[in-house]
Amino acid sequence: MPIKYYPFLLCLEESIEFIDSEATLEHTVFYLSKTQVQHALCVYENGQCYDLQGNKMALPDLAVLTRHVQQALIDDGQCCVQKVTLTNIKQVFALLKQL
Repeated sequence: MPIKYYPFLLCLEESIEFIDSEATLEHTVFYLSKTQVQHALCVYENGQCYDLQGNKMALPDLAVLTRHVQQALIDDGQCCVQKVTLTNIKQVFALLKQL
C-alpha cells in the first residue's frame, strides 16, 4: 500500500479510523474484507484523499464524515454526539486523535 505519510483517516463504508502508524494500519486492514480494502480511502489533514492503491480520489462529503465521526464517538462511549457538526477536515482529525 503506497501510504504517503501518517497520520491519516481510513474511511470505510460505515466507519472511520485514525491511523497514526504503519502498525495501526496493518492491524486495522487485517480485519477487512478484500472489497472493504478496495473501497477504503485515506484522508489526509490537508484534504488530499487516496485509495489504498495510491490513486487520487474525491474527498468524502463532510456530512458522511460527520456520521462516521459520530459513530466513532458513540463506540468510544461518548454521549450527545448528534450535536457534532463538522465544517472542515481538521475538526475530524482533532476529534478522532483523542480516541
